Amino acid sequence: MTISQALISLNSFPIPDLFIEKVGVERDLTITEDYTSAIAVSSAFELATADVYMWLSKQPSIVEQETGINQLGNIKDSFIDLANAIYAKYNDPKFTGRTYGFIGENFNG
Repeated sequence: MTISQALISLNSFPIPDLFIEKVGVERDLTITEDYTSAIAVSSAFELATADVYMWLSKQPSIVEQETGINQLGNIKDSFIDLANAIYAKYNDPKFTGRTYGFIGENFNG
């Protein structure tokens, strides 16, 4: 499997090859290289993964004959949360600042 295929495999929603190429360039990944365990834990690949999650969060829902892809708002919110967790881990400027936690006895969301 290549790095490109690994990124595309993150979700069943169709991801354009050009977007994957763009992410590869921006994250300094050669997307045609083999996907390895070392690459899987690299900051470049994890940040590329976050970029894919953020892209997925912004895609329209597709519904056909009562079957939907990416149609629920909470799924899109999950993509944003996953992306932001990675962005925060690496102090990436794409972090949107959306965080959750407890303040005193109240949940801040």
